[in-house]
Amino acid sequence: MARTYERVRVDVTDLRHFVAVAEQLHFARAAKSLGISRQALSASVKRIEAELGIELFDRAAESTTLSDDGRTLLADSAPRIEAEETRLAELAEIAAAPKTLHIAFVPGVTIGKWTLAWEARHPGILLRVRPQEEEDSVAVLRDGIADLSFVRLPVKDHGLSVIPLYEEVAVVVASKDHAIAAVDELTLADLAGEKITRKPAVVSDAVELVAAGVGVLILPQSIARLHARKDVVARPITDAPRTEIAIAWMQDDLSPEMEEFVGIVRGRTAASSRMTQTIESEPVVTPEETAAAKKAKAAKKAPVAAPKPTVRQVKHSRGALQARNRKRGGGR
Repeated sequence: MARTYERVRVDVTDLRHFVAVAEQLHFARAAKSLGISRQALSASVKRIEAELGIELFDRAAESTTLSDDGRTLLADSAPRIEAEETRLAELAEIAAAPKTLHIAFVPGVTIGKWTLAWEARHPGILLRVRPQEEEDSVAVLRDGIADLSFVRLPVKDHGLSVIPLYEEVAVVVASKDHAIAAVDELTLADLAGEKITRKPAVVSDAVELVAAGVGVLILPQSIARLHARKDVVARPITDAPRTEIAIAWMQDDLSPEMEEFVGIVRGRTAASSRMTQTIESEPVVTPEETAAAKKAKAAKKAPVAAPKPTVRQVKHSRGALQARNRKRGGGR
């Protein structure tokens, strides 16, 4: 009795060999059309018969003749072979397509140095970079939109691998006419009595208010630089908590390409660049640290200057000057 064999796993190459014999009903001609020996063709047929426990050809017939099971398998073979050819074509298309690594980054993070290093070392693997708002910097990982994401800590790190990279200095942004403009740096105590805005929903709107003289704004230095304007100034706050930039990815989802990019970010050189080696722990040199080093070097060469007044001193001096001007005006 004929049966179907849809759920039985049979090697597709063996099926192709069987179909050639079943269609030509001649082993020698089928072997020649396939470019294989008759012995190899016979071995393929015998393997199928052993796996399915059937006879595909009528051994009692004088010529090559299909059995009932052979005719049933021939009908079942066509869709199997077609599905396998489709699968192989899809795999070949995937293999031919260039690999791509997707990187997301929050505002204030500059990744150009690292992307250039990647392109120089791995030109065959494309980088797709996308700016991302802080509130979505983890969601793009969970949704599979990005492989790696530069985030500003803290973040909800459940299910994530997170490597802190560097800290960001906090600065206060104020109108250019504010007393803050007269100093190089200040402390939180210097801001006593000021209307302070932290973590605004829309930074550009908050800077607009500050430029109009409405309070002051505390931001990471990199964010303040993004929103720099001629009518505002930014000064470092020496004792304010610093923010931290980190690189994150989904836990247990670190591919060799992702590991290589993290290695570049952490300072891995081209000489030690290998897709499979463990991530090293070289310190990241941030733009702020580079600028600070240059400033310190220049300060050693420059003559010592008198210290600038503090914010309180500036405010006091301006108040005294205004009182004196009022007094002179009254005397006249």
